[in-house]
Amino acid sequence: MPQDKSAAPSPDQQLVALADAAWSLLATHHIDRIDLAMVAQLAAVPHGLAAALGGSVQRLVLAKMAQLDRQAIIETYADIEDAGDVSIREKITEGLLHRFEVYAPYRAQITALNQAIRAHPELAMRLLDGLESVVRRILVMSGDDAKGITGMMRVKGVIGVCLAVGRVWMTDDSPDLAATMKALDQRMQQAAEWGTSLRVFGRRRAPNDDADDQNGGGRYGVDND
Repeated sequence: MPQDKSAAPSPDQQLVALADAAWSLLATHHIDRIDLAMVAQLAAVPHGLAAALGGSVQRLVLAKMAQLDRQAIIETYADIEDAGDVSIREKITEGLLHRFEVYAPYRAQITALNQAIRAHPELAMRLLDGLESVVRRILVMSGDDAKGITGMMRVKGVIGVCLAVGRVWMTDDSPDLAATMKALDQRMQQAAEWGTSLRVFGRRRAPNDDADDQNGGGRYGVDND
């Protein structure tokens, strides 16, 4: 009787399974103690195919983070679409907070990565590149085009906010991430003040922001067009 090949997982599905397995192992193992054979066994994927699809444990971990980041971005986009007339800074803050919410179940993995980057500077660079990609997407879909030198500086500033708030988030066990939200608001306000003083933010205004601009830097100290 012929086998039903339609039931076999596709290479894309197997890659997802491998990334999930690598991410799961990272919660309990240092990344240097995870090898591709362990990941392949947990994902029920032949070792040779795991090597062909994933390449390395580090790449699989980064693939899982890219998937989580896509989830955070798409969900944030839906929230922004439903939010109505709110400022760019509020949208950016919502996007950053939601990313922290998405990663909240995975603090063990983030701890493992923070330990690993001390010995793997290339991993640190890839993680920073991934964070920059997320931040840039959040800014753009919030209404900040993030173009040019000033746009690049705004992206870097928000990355700095994420890294600083991340230290609070790591110990924030409240169900609504209240401490993280407070730190995020404070850091965004501080970044807005610095950005205004350094002329990183433009002079354009949102329709309802004229009065606030008289107090300096737009309603929330960002380019509110």
